[in-house]
Amino acid sequence: MKILKNLSIFLTVLILASCQSEAGIETENLSESMTNELKLTLAAEQVTYDENLPKESKLLYGTKVEMIALGDGNYALGDMLFTDEDFAQSNINAKGQGVWDRRGGKWPNSTLLYKYSASMPQATKNKVDNAAQYITNNTDLTVRKWVSTDTAGYVWVNYSNDSGCSAQIGYRNKKSPGQSMNIASNCSEGSTIHEFLHAAGIVHEQNHWNRDAYLTVLYNNIDDNKEFNYVKLSDANGWEISDVVDVNSIMMYGSYFWQTATAKANGWRTMKKKDGGTIVPNRSYMTTNDKAIINAVY
Repeated sequence: MKILKNLSIFLTVLILASCQSEAGIETENLSESMTNELKLTLAAEQVTYDENLPKESKLLYGTKVEMIALGDGNYALGDMLFTDEDFAQSNINAKGQGVWDRRGGKWPNSTLLYKYSASMPQATKNKVDNAAQYITNNTDLTVRKWVSTDTAGYVWVNYSNDSGCSAQIGYRNKKSPGQSMNIASNCSEGSTIHEFLHAAGIVHEQNHWNRDAYLTVLYNNIDDNKEFNYVKLSDANGWEISDVVDVNSIMMYGSYFWQTATAKANGWRTMKKKDGGTIVPNRSYMTTNDKAIINAVY
């Protein structure tokens, strides 16, 4: 697993940098000190869609959420993908007994299966296989290639030269071609782990219902069309394993995701820790909490 380069230098800059905040506008400028790994994470996971696509209100984990309607019953919440079928299930299972509870939508036999095309570049195959092996080695969930004797559904890993990574959430029991996970050429091995965990049923840490106790979201610095990435999801259906928000989670967005043009030009953050610290998006390893969540489910 590739470790973030120059992290100590980056953290030193964070400690020395001065910042001030007024009316929700964050004025800390740290963008020049971001490492190539961090920039890669931003490019890979900030999945963009046609600005002309409509938005629709859907009930997700007991919370109404504005999502991008991709057409044909498909919807997107950042790099998380859903279908009409998912929301019907979510509505039915308001008590947390269905697909969209962290304790539901589980892969059979604690085994997540995947396939990819033989034409996928070898380097990308290696990233996918290494990410799968990492999860298998570190959690109670096995992630492995589908074989002909398997009867369960599987993830179909798509590859493209375009930017962006995304995945459908939780087990769908889909075959031929399987449920979707998209790994573009700029997706790192860590971002691939992130997407596999989406496929396992885990959503972003900043969507945690108790988020505001640990984080401050600076909405004035977030692109108007991207605020849905910061919606808080209700705990009414028992979705959360814990009320603790892990700022180092591999599922946590960083402080510079989804900036407005002005925020990007000035290095203003879109989210920060309660103590004012910058969130460095970890895509190097699963934290103890990440592993505990997967193990609690599987």
